Amino acid sequence: MEKIFIARLMPVALSLSALFLAGCHEDAATHSTAPPSAVPLAAMVIPVCVNGECLVLDQKGSVLVNGDNTYAVALSVPLNSTFIYAEDGQWNVANADGTQVIKPAFTEGLRLLTPGFFGFERDGKWGVMDQQGNEVQPPAYDDIYPGGGTAQGQYIVYGLDDKYGLLSAEGHVITAPLFDSLLTHKDSALAGGWVSAERDGQNWAINLQTRELKSVGFDKFVEYANEHFVVSQGRKKGLADASNTLLTELKYDWMGVPGDGLVAFKENFDSLCGYLDFKGQVAIAPSYDACEVFGHKGALVKAVGDDGNKGKYGFLARSGEWLIQPSFDSAEPAVHSPLGMLTSVPGFTQTGNLQNMFTVYFGLFDTDKGVELFKPEYAQIGVLTPDRFVFAKPDSPKKTITFLGSANQLATLGLMDAKGKVLIEPGQYVALTLDKSGRFIRAWTDTSRLATTALYDLNGKLLVPAHWQEVVIDEQRGALFAYELEGTPSDETRSLRALYSLDGTPGFETRTVGCDVQQVIDGSGKVLWPTDPEHLCGESDDATETQQQG
Repeated sequence: MEKIFIARLMPVALSLSALFLAGCHEDAATHSTAPPSAVPLAAMVIPVCVNGECLVLDQKGSVLVNGDNTYAVALSVPLNSTFIYAEDGQWNVANADGTQVIKPAFTEGLRLLTPGFFGFERDGKWGVMDQQGNEVQPPAYDDIYPGGGTAQGQYIVYGLDDKYGLLSAEGHVITAPLFDSLLTHKDSALAGGWVSAERDGQNWAINLQTRELKSVGFDKFVEYANEHFVVSQGRKKGLADASNTLLTELKYDWMGVPGDGLVAFKENFDSLCGYLDFKGQVAIAPSYDACEVFGHKGALVKAVGDDGNKGKYGFLARSGEWLIQPSFDSAEPAVHSPLGMLTSVPGFTQTGNLQNMFTVYFGLFDTDKGVELFKPEYAQIGVLTPDRFVFAKPDSPKKTITFLGSANQLATLGLMDAKGKVLIEPGQYVALTLDKSGRFIRAWTDTSRLATTALYDLNGKLLVPAHWQEVVIDEQRGALFAYELEGTPSDETRSLRALYSLDGTPGFETRTVGCDVQQVIDGSGKVLWPTDPEHLCGESDDATETQQQG
């Protein structure tokens, strides 16, 4: 089941991890079709906690409630016109400037669910409320938490009498509490909007959009692409359509990613591979050592070697004829990962040629057009969009990173367009990833969980500098939120540290001054709080320790 996030206030010690003082853990599910810079900042109320004190700002960095208040802590979630704070062991909802308590002392237990919705506890039961404190669901559940593969999710799971049901992102009932387990194996939007469930040994699929509930003959979604699923029951896989109707038997040990009407398969792990069409019929007989994803023109497949030689990859048409004779030493999915966990992107495959026993150079092949886009001349290369690519040249600067306790040298990555024009020079980042909106690039300075990350637009313009560990994109509200992460996964603190508009204009930021005191400044650099940090120098260590307990 998904991880549960709880903010519980104990009557005596009002301390809790800043993990629960978080905003959205993932980017907003709704994205504007306008260019990012054209979306203005929406009106917001934003608590920011520093040095054990919490002030409240608006989206422009203007102070609504200064840090000289009686709040034990404030929930650092950007809301529309309210904020949530704790006092005397209870959570409260107040209006924007704190002059009116809209929902006083309503719970000791609070949970972040979906954007703008919270779980609250009363008499040992959990309900759902919106950001105004209105009860969407009365407290009637034994358990409640976010679902959808993200910490602040795309739907809500509730438990009652040892069974589980689903609520929508807005807290409305999708299913009764019928199931023994519920699971999204990846972002539900990337799984066709489906959630898998199990009840009394029977497998079910639930569609979050249509609310269809369907008995199915498989227990897991493996891949979703080209409006088709690869699904599995135990270790055996099969193909299903977008409605989760099986198109094949669950009899294959391996299946690839569905692509342009075909999906690769192996009957057994040591079998040769071929391709099925989307009716489940063999379209290309299993005659190859390895089979990549099909594009419009064809796919890169590995010929069977002869006389003890390893086979090479060529470009194969749907007819089974070679469009380009085998010449590449390797072919892999084209989304780059510094740790080797490559994923597919429609229309592209990464190619590779051995330079010597220890060195491979990589290129990119366009499987939709049937042309070699970049020759294998790069130390690393991968696709972000059809005209934006990450790359490292053989002479690009390297960084030493530690993975699983051992030091490794990684080439730093840059960004280029389809003509090879460099938009971000290699030298600082070991990973560049496309945000799921398709409009922003995340740039990671290290591979560790607490590495700092920057945000760029697709033209290589820096929007958020690499000062903090997490950047949350909220296109609907025109905002970029930067968070500082500290601690271990089981006891992580997460603190809002900056707000930017989508074009990178700062609304407010925090900086460290003096004796490691956090100071909040507005977009023009004007100090907001504390104005005199020196008096906190003797208190900062104690305040930080108190804020991070929980």
